[in-house]
Amino acid sequence: EITQNPLIRLILAMLDIFIDNWSYEAVFRYLKTGLAGVEKQSIDLIENYVLACGIRGSRWTRDGKWDWSTEFLPSETENNSDSDLEEINLVRDKITAPLLAFRQKTKGSRRAVDICTALYEFLEHIDVPRQIEKQIEVFRGKGQLNLANEYTQIWNILMHVLDQTVEVLGEETMNIAKFAKILKIGLDEYKLGLIPPSLDQVLVGDAHRSKSHEVKALYILGVNDGVFPTAALEEGLLSDQDRAVLKSLGLELASDTRTQAFDEQYLIYKALTTACSYLRISWPLADSEGRSLRPSMIIPRMRKLFPRLVESSDILPPSTISAELELVTGHLPTFQHLAAKISRQDLKAESKTLWQEVYHWYAGQESFQPQCEAFKSIMAYKNIASPVSPAKILSLYGNPLKTSVSRMEKYASCPFAFYLQYGLKARERKVFSLSPPDIGSFMHKVLELFSREMAVGNISWRTLERDWCEKKIEEIIENLLARMNGRGLSSSPRMTVLMTRLKRVVTRAVWVIAEHIRRSSFEPLGYEIAFGEGEKLPPIIMELESGQKISLSGVIDRVDALKTEEGTYVRIIDYKSGSKDFQLADVYYGLQIQLITYLSALTGNCLPGVGDPLLPGGILYFRLDDPLIRTSHQSSEQQIEEAIMKQLKMKGLLLANVKLIKAMDKEIQGSSLIIPARINKGDVLGKSSTATPEQFSLLQKHVYSLLKQLGAEISSGQVEIRPIKKKKYTACQYCIFAAICQFDPRLKENKYKLLPEPQEEEIWRLLDPKKGGETVE
Repeated sequence: EITQNPLIRLILAMLDIFIDNWSYEAVFRYLKTGLAGVEKQSIDLIENYVLACGIRGSRWTRDGKWDWSTEFLPSETENNSDSDLEEINLVRDKITAPLLAFRQKTKGSRRAVDICTALYEFLEHIDVPRQIEKQIEVFRGKGQLNLANEYTQIWNILMHVLDQTVEVLGEETMNIAKFAKILKIGLDEYKLGLIPPSLDQVLVGDAHRSKSHEVKALYILGVNDGVFPTAALEEGLLSDQDRAVLKSLGLELASDTRTQAFDEQYLIYKALTTACSYLRISWPLADSEGRSLRPSMIIPRMRKLFPRLVESSDILPPSTISAELELVTGHLPTFQHLAAKISRQDLKAESKTLWQEVYHWYAGQESFQPQCEAFKSIMAYKNIASPVSPAKILSLYGNPLKTSVSRMEKYASCPFAFYLQYGLKARERKVFSLSPPDIGSFMHKVLELFSREMAVGNISWRTLERDWCEKKIEEIIENLLARMNGRGLSSSPRMTVLMTRLKRVVTRAVWVIAEHIRRSSFEPLGYEIAFGEGEKLPPIIMELESGQKISLSGVIDRVDALKTEEGTYVRIIDYKSGSKDFQLADVYYGLQIQLITYLSALTGNCLPGVGDPLLPGGILYFRLDDPLIRTSHQSSEQQIEEAIMKQLKMKGLLLANVKLIKAMDKEIQGSSLIIPARINKGDVLGKSSTATPEQFSLLQKHVYSLLKQLGAEISSGQVEIRPIKKKKYTACQYCIFAAICQFDPRLKENKYKLLPEPQEEEIWRLLDPKKGGETVE
């Protein structure tokens, strides 16, 4: 189609920029025509920035330079001194200058002659005529005379359409949207006069758009139920009954679903009767994921109308050598069959001999030698990530290797994904949107600021009032957005409103935390306690046998403490915006070692104002949410609150000490509403997630040993493509690097690291050397 030529796409996209108010799609459709006078590298640079900052509309034309942060939650001290910002603003000016000049001449309702003149001046401004001439010369130099002829005709057609518009509508006033519509209608009336490359040709299209009536042979693909004909016919905003009423009043509307269904049947009739010599209909029996697909309803109808129809299937490979020979036809189709056949490992001897002879023939043809060489390299390729040299590992990670516990969990999940993300620093293109991790980061930040104000003001959680909580959280969110000064999420009014609405969730979380502390004898000891270089607590340093050192750092969301005669019991609280369960098997395999490592970092150091020794009391996940619950109309407010508390019950591992558990929940009766514990009659522990002091010690030793093992593998350059798999979960499930690693379990070299899920008793046995488990140094 003529409208698919870059010159026409440039003009139509340029007009769409003003019609759609500088939408992302229109702007970059205009830029990517290659005729806008902007280098491809500059387009990529500004596109990444526009996507990351969510730039559209008046932001393109606002006064002043762009200085927004690409971070969702920019820090208060961030100065936006990005070296790319200056270049981004230069590119922006280069893009907007000719567009704004055109807009100044065509704003509002203008005469058609004025708009046509402004359009020609715009094309002259961005040097389109010279670019077209240059492209024509390039095509002629390459012998691509058809393309050279096409570009010559396109320019002449465009000038002719503009001349006709001036002659017919010269003095008529119109806006840009109406002009764009007239221009497109005018261009659609033209056809390119190109010499056909041969007498016969293959046309590819869909049934709705194909209009040719002189077809010798027709192949209809994908004739499946719900596809041909289309199954889902939606009424839209107006129902069929509404359309009938409006039609009776003389209003012309789009067809109703009944008419659409008849049109679809007529379309099928047209498609089936188009070919004059040969018709072939095919349909898949399964989709790409192996789910079965049914043939269309027209297949049984065709069988009934034409009982002598010939049906065949290529699901099973040819079983005889004569059937294999039928696949040896044209050069390209045969080569494709050759590639498929040689890659199979179960070919019969006769079949293998045939296709080897075919390969030797292709290898002797000069025109196919590059393909044969590429095919040989493909057949020899193994999807294996080779170890990285020690020198490169040292330059990537340094010595000591500074990392965090969550990164080590990533390595345990898949070494190659860890290497891509933290070694090569590969990352997804940033797009300005509100994702679950962003929501979690925002709520973490609000909770951190709320907790800090509580500590500075010496305010007790036990005396909090709900109204004060709501006001304080609203104030924190407003101040947080104000301090961003139009950067990050505060640059979008929509995002600002959404963040403000999150105050309900954060208020619920704060109120539940207050209720937990009121029910407990534990007192918050600190918030956002960091361990690492220059932090309140030192990093965890591990020296490997190779001499390399590992320096672990992290931030503990909250630490609660209870002083007793035995010492000070501490429990680690980690805030999670999603549902996070505690699995002992995941700790054993290194997939959930964050809380245990935090506990080791805490108990292995002295905290100011806390007596020795520090004893493990528990490690818990706290869910940040305001859940929906099912309840009856007769439920009291207290019952509703208890149902919500039950939904938000913390998950984790507690010390198997009835006295301590009662100190964590002074109101416990049977199963606790706030911690994963149950106390039966006679003060006996029921079904609870608990461990003895010895078991906590075994876990800490195991995790320390595991961290050293993972560190040794990282420092030795092991980056295997080895994702873990347990039950229905795999590390590839939400991995953003699937397109890079190309992991395929059908390949011999690509196998999951299968993780069985033993019972807790078995895990404790494996951890205890006295019971025949592993020995931990």
